Amino acid sequence: MHPSPRPPARPETRRRRFVFAVSALALAVTACGPGTADDTAAEISTVETSDTAAPVTGDASADATTDATTDATTNDTIDTSAFPITVTHALGTTEIPAAPQRVVALDRSVIDAALALGLDVVGYTTFSDPDGALPEYFGDAIDEHAADAEWVGDLISPNLEAIAALEPDLILTAAVRHEGIYDELAAIAPTVATESAGGGWKDGFALVAEATGRAELAEELLADYEARAAAVGADINAAADEPTISVVRFADAIRLYQPVSFSGTVLDDAGLARPESQQDQEEFIRVISEEELALADADVLLYTVPRNDAVEENATAIQSRPLWSTLTAVQSSNAHAVADDSWMSGVGLYGAHLILDDLASIFDVDPQG
Repeated sequence: MHPSPRPPARPETRRRRFVFAVSALALAVTACGPGTADDTAAEISTVETSDTAAPVTGDASADATTDATTDATTNDTIDTSAFPITVTHALGTTEIPAAPQRVVALDRSVIDAALALGLDVVGYTTFSDPDGALPEYFGDAIDEHAADAEWVGDLISPNLEAIAALEPDLILTAAVRHEGIYDELAAIAPTVATESAGGGWKDGFALVAEATGRAELAEELLADYEARAAAVGADINAAADEPTISVVRFADAIRLYQPVSFSGTVLDDAGLARPESQQDQEEFIRVISEEELALADADVLLYTVPRNDAVEENATAIQSRPLWSTLTAVQSSNAHAVADDSWMSGVGLYGAHLILDDLASIFDVDPQG
């Protein structure tokens, strides 16, 4: 479950109301590189695949979506008097003359930020999914702020003519995705680029908020998320005696996710310990061979498999061989498949709350802490 992305304006009504809808995951995702994928293209030289997560074995503990209802955002949460706003971002300095009304968002991370902040999204991209829909986990925000949003091409090569035809007054992207076409985008509308699409998601969220007069709203949303993460993490540590948690992705190789990755930041916010193999504070991932599989072990092992025939076959093969069964987490039934869509591709506030949902479910604690 994730809190409403739009808090009410008045302090006395800022407590979120939730409606939970549990269903099988059938989400379009944005991952990275043909059949490989990662939560940020900053860590590799290619942009990865987009597809629905497909756990191979273990518990499908993340197969749920959440729908949230909320009070309407009022003008009190948007500082319209701040415009024009000049923003320094990853690819330069941009002036936004007035509060944006029509936003094109070209990466999942900025789509998440835009919808969480109550911006009206008129255009978006997907990866290897022509005319793909926005992920269902955005819930009511799609109807409220993206009901008429149009697909404007693939993440790797957005259709500039389609973007221009939408007459946006703000374009959001990530430098790691579209640095090469920044000038063309900026010629269409004011364009703001976050640094990356991965572990720096909070900075990107704050940047989008700054550019749209929603800094106070962003601070509230992040504070709510961080409070929830800390509460859920405290309950997990109490219930499971401070477990170590390993995050693994079966992609083109076996990848161990470090604290600075997207999922790593959420685990860190929850105060959850990581194994010795996942302590790097600079690199997003550590790639290991199957022979080094013991490095993936921990009290609890959480793993994802992006939907790709070759990747799925390889993951199945690894899990059928003896080394996998020697892992402590596997022997104790504490190896769980989680959704690739949220843990690796759902970079942003919505995705972070989905990870907390999964953690609460796996450890059987109160999802609100």
